[in-house]
Amino acid sequence: MALKRIVGWVSFGLLALALAAPALAQAPAPAERGKAELKAGPGAITIDYGRPSLKGRDMFAQLKDGESWRMGRNEATVLTTPVDLAFGKTRVAKGAYSLFLKKTGETFQLVFNSQTGQWGTQHDAAKDVASVPMTKAALTAPVETFTMGLPAAPNGGAVELTWGTTKLTAPFEIAK
Repeated sequence: MALKRIVGWVSFGLLALALAAPALAQAPAPAERGKAELKAGPGAITIDYGRPSLKGRDMFAQLKDGESWRMGRNEATVLTTPVDLAFGKTRVAKGAYSLFLKKTGETFQLVFNSQTGQWGTQHDAAKDVASVPMTKAALTAPVETFTMGLPAAPNGGAVELTWGTTKLTAPFEIAK
């Protein structure tokens, strides 16, 4: 009798596992996160962001005039800097900022927002502290997965976005 009970429970467990396996296989994978980093002063400037894939879409073209985009997926993209930054005449004080991309006509603005820790779709424009223009360039080879970078430059660097056939860049200097 005990053997029948054990065989019954093992059979039940295997059946439950077999039925659950397809559901587990279809569960969404956790969003891939990316990190860009550039040594600056006593630490590093970092950008933490989600990395969505295009999957045949043209996301920059889908952004409507006047709208802001979270630059990634899931949690808001966050830039942290241990030093003050100068984007031309626009200064961004050391600290942490959510980043958004705003489209106006055919131009793009990099928006620094003082609120951090929120979901990426929660953009409170009243907390925007700075906005700087981004230079748009065409890429020769498409980039499937959204990528951000902080390439070094004399006296500073640049915030760089590449996705699809588009590259957007906002150069900065370490403020003195």
